[in-house]
Amino acid sequence: MIKELWQNFPRLIEEKINALLDEAEPSQAKAFQLYKTCQQENLWSESFEKFSEHLDHFFALPKHDRRKSELDRLLDRPMHSSVFAGFHLNFRTASVSSRSVAGLANWAHNLMRVGYKTDSAVISMDVLTKTLHYITHPPFFEKAENIEFEDFCAAWKKTVFGLFGKKYDAELDKIVSELRWLQTQIKNEEKALQKSGFVPTIYLTQTEIDWTEAVLRAVSDNTDIPKYPLSKGPQKQRLVDLVRTISLYKIVQTTKLPEFIEHRDKIRATIIDRCEKLLNECAR
Repeated sequence: MIKELWQNFPRLIEEKINALLDEAEPSQAKAFQLYKTCQQENLWSESFEKFSEHLDHFFALPKHDRRKSELDRLLDRPMHSSVFAGFHLNFRTASVSSRSVAGLANWAHNLMRVGYKTDSAVISMDVLTKTLHYITHPPFFEKAENIEFEDFCAAWKKTVFGLFGKKYDAELDKIVSELRWLQTQIKNEEKALQKSGFVPTIYLTQTEIDWTEAVLRAVSDNTDIPKYPLSKGPQKQRLVDLVRTISLYKIVQTTKLPEFIEHRDKIRATIIDRCEKLLNECAR
């Protein structure tokens, strides 16, 4: 499991950084800008405080449920699609949870420590947290969305240089070179798939697909995970492994004990990763 995660680290770090926006809220400045826009378009006539409550409700929804119709229901009248486009967030207009950033830094730190087998200062929690903070609070000359692996590397190098100067250049270059090599392997595999056409690695029935999608939504939203729909249980190994991981997750899902919270978050990330892979790789 660790080996597989490490081999996919460049892709996963991209996905996880961009996913921070999925749970973000508008910054105070962005919220006020949206409020003024809606006022000018005669979409809203009440206070900013009341408008902020509606914004909180809208952005608390899973990303796939944030539809224009949901906002139209909350406003005085339906908005034009061009106004709705203004509700899109990037890292310059969003307020990203510091807890989520710390969780991602912890995930990256542990995977680098175990996958690359190093305790170098360049992979410390402090360094990685500051790197992610730089990405999620970008200066005007930096990208504010669609972050790629190279953007992470550039921010990482700037952070290390800002903290230590050139002291750890050699160590950082070795790790980045290893990760870039992994990134090359990932891209080569993707190109091979594009040339040969998509070849599913697993065949799922529609019932299995629906259940996997429901599990992904439930874990992402921290709601009750549905039971496997067939009484005889899953027969495919990857689904068997997923059910076992879900059983373990349910044991620690509501824990308040600090020693189990980190373990719970790792299991949750594993379930999400496995569901996404099953849905991406299955025949439909």
